[in-house]
Amino acid sequence: MKSKILVDYESYMCSVALLEDDVLREFYVEDHNMNRVTGEIYKGKVVNVLPGLASAFVDIGKRRNGFLAASDMLEDRTTLARSGRIPTRLDVSEGDYVLVQAVKEPTETKGPRLSANLSLPGRYIVYMPTVDFIGVSNKITDENTRARLSELLSENRPTPRCGLIARTAAKDAKKSDVVDEIKYFSAMYEQLLQKFKTTDGVARLSTDGDLIFRAVRDLLNSSVDEVVCNSVHIADRLKKYFAEHIASSVKVTTSDNDDVLKKYGVLDEVEKLLRSKVMLESGGSLVIDYTEALTVIDVNTAKFIGDGDREKTVFAINCEAAKEIARQLRLRNVGGMVVIDFIDMQDPAHNEEVVDVLRREAALDRMRTRVLPMTELGLVQMTRKKSGVELQSLLLQRCRECNGTAHTLSPNFLMRKIKSRLIDIFAGGNCTAVIVSVSRIIYNQLSQGDWKLYLGDNVDRRVYVVPSDEVGPNSFRISATDGPITLPDNAYLLT
Repeated sequence: MKSKILVDYESYMCSVALLEDDVLREFYVEDHNMNRVTGEIYKGKVVNVLPGLASAFVDIGKRRNGFLAASDMLEDRTTLARSGRIPTRLDVSEGDYVLVQAVKEPTETKGPRLSANLSLPGRYIVYMPTVDFIGVSNKITDENTRARLSELLSENRPTPRCGLIARTAAKDAKKSDVVDEIKYFSAMYEQLLQKFKTTDGVARLSTDGDLIFRAVRDLLNSSVDEVVCNSVHIADRLKKYFAEHIASSVKVTTSDNDDVLKKYGVLDEVEKLLRSKVMLESGGSLVIDYTEALTVIDVNTAKFIGDGDREKTVFAINCEAAKEIARQLRLRNVGGMVVIDFIDMQDPAHNEEVVDVLRREAALDRMRTRVLPMTELGLVQMTRKKSGVELQSLLLQRCRECNGTAHTLSPNFLMRKIKSRLIDIFAGGNCTAVIVSVSRIIYNQLSQGDWKLYLGDNVDRRVYVVPSDEVGPNSFRISATDGPITLPDNAYLLT
C-alpha cells in the first residue's frame, strides 16, 4: 500500500489529506482565524466550584470558562481506578490556580473541556506525567512487538508514576529515537512546572502547534512515501522538521503551480462530505443527520436491487454501509454518540457480522471508538472520541434565513403569522391599508395562487403584498397608513 500526504496552505486556511492507494482516508482543515485550544496547556484560575456536579469552571483567558470535572483531577488515574476509589469531590477552591490541558473544543454554548492529567503526544510516544500507565497502540497487533515496546517503555520511563503509550510509528523506530523522545517530553514537563510556578495569573503555557505539523507528525508512517505541498515555504519547513526530528526518507515535493486538492480529487470528495446523503458503490445509500446530542445514520437500499434473495441483498448493503460509515465518521470528524439504523435482517449471524465489520473498520480510526451489539430493532450504538471541530462546522456556516434548520416557513404558515400581526394593527381603528413586503419566492406563490385573507370585521381594510430583495423567506415587513397610499406596479391585493 502506498500512501501520500497532501498539504494545502492558503493565507486564510490550511488543509492536510492522507491518501492510501489514491483513496482519501483522512482529512483535516483549519481556519487561520480559528482559535483552536485542544492540546494547549494553561495556568488556569478556578472561578466557580459546583459541588453537586463534582466539577468547576476555570478561567483560562478565553471568552468562556473551561469545565473541569473531578475525574479529570486524578493524580494517579490507573491505581485509583483499580482500587475503586475514583473521587467524587473536586479538591479545589475558588481562587486556586491549576495546571490544565484543553481536551475538547468549546461550542456555541459551552466552554472547553479541561483535564489536569496532561497528555503530550510525540512522533513515537504519548507522555502522561500524572498517570501511571504503560500501553501500546491498538494498531500494533503483533504480540512480540507489543511486548518489546512495553518493556522498552517500562525500562525508560522517567518516574515510576508517569505514563507512556507507544504510538504506531514506534513499531519501526530505532530504540534510541524512542528513548530520546521520552527524555525530551520529560524535560518539557519539568519546564511546564517551572513556568507554572513563575507565571503570574492566567496564561497559556504550551501549544500543540499548527495543523500541518500536528497532522504530519500523526499521519507519517512507513507506508507514506511522499508529502506533496503547494507552498515552497511550508515545504522547506517540513524538510527541516524531518531532518531534525524524524529519521525518514520520505520525499517532500513542492507543487506550487497546481491545486493539489483538485489534482488528486480531494476537493470533490470534501464537497461530498458536506452532504447528508452518501451514495454507496452498490447503489445503496446513507443519510447522515446531526442533532445536538448525537449523530443519526440511516442505511437504505436505494437503487440496489440485488439478485432476488432479500436477506443476501440486505446483508451485502449493510456490510458495505458499515465500512463506509467508519470512513465517513473519520473524514467528517464526527464525535460523541452515533446511532446507526441498519436495514433489518432475519439471520442473527448476519447481524453479528455487520457489527464485526463496523468494529474492524472503526479500529483503524485514530480516535477511540466503541461499538455496541445490534439491538432487536436493528440499531447499533457507537461512540467516537471528540477531538477538534466537526468538518461541517468548519466549512459550512449557519443560514441566516433558516437559522440552521435547513427549512423555511411554508407560505401558508407565513400568511398565518402575517394575519395575526395585521389583526393587531387594525385593532387600533385608524389604519385603513397596509403593504406587506415578502421575499420574491413567497410573493410569487401568493400572487399566482388563489390566496384570500379573511380579517373578520375589518372588511374595509386593504392589504397589499409586494416583493422585496431585503426580506428573507422566513420574515415579512408591514407598512401601515391611515391616508392615501402609493402602490408599486407589482403590488398584489390580498384583501
